[in-house]
Amino acid sequence: MIKNLSQLKRELKEGTCFEITGHCRPECVGQKRKVTVTNTQGFYSMLPDEPGSSINLANNGRGSVLWWGKSSFWEFKDGICSLFSSEREHTEKYLIISFRLKEKEAA
Repeated sequence: MIKNLSQLKRELKEGTCFEITGHCRPECVGQKRKVTVTNTQGFYSMLPDEPGSSINLANNGRGSVLWWGKSSFWEFKDGICSLFSSEREHTEKYLIISFRLKEKEAA
């Protein structure tokens, strides 16, 4: 289970899948995403089952981007990774995104 931003950065590699459990845009809740690119500034993700979606076409085909920001903006609880727009108030009012990493499939 992810306990901090450093662990999350190590886990989120190209091909990692996650499910959005909370979002500032309600229509995104429940989406299953796949990481396409990670770097020191953030990560890009796409909807693997919707090749023509606007999310997948964003950022020259890399998908939607989420910047890491400072660790104080993040919360890690019960397997859910949440990013807020406030480093002091981690409430629904300030929620940007919450997601759960999907289990890796055995090879």
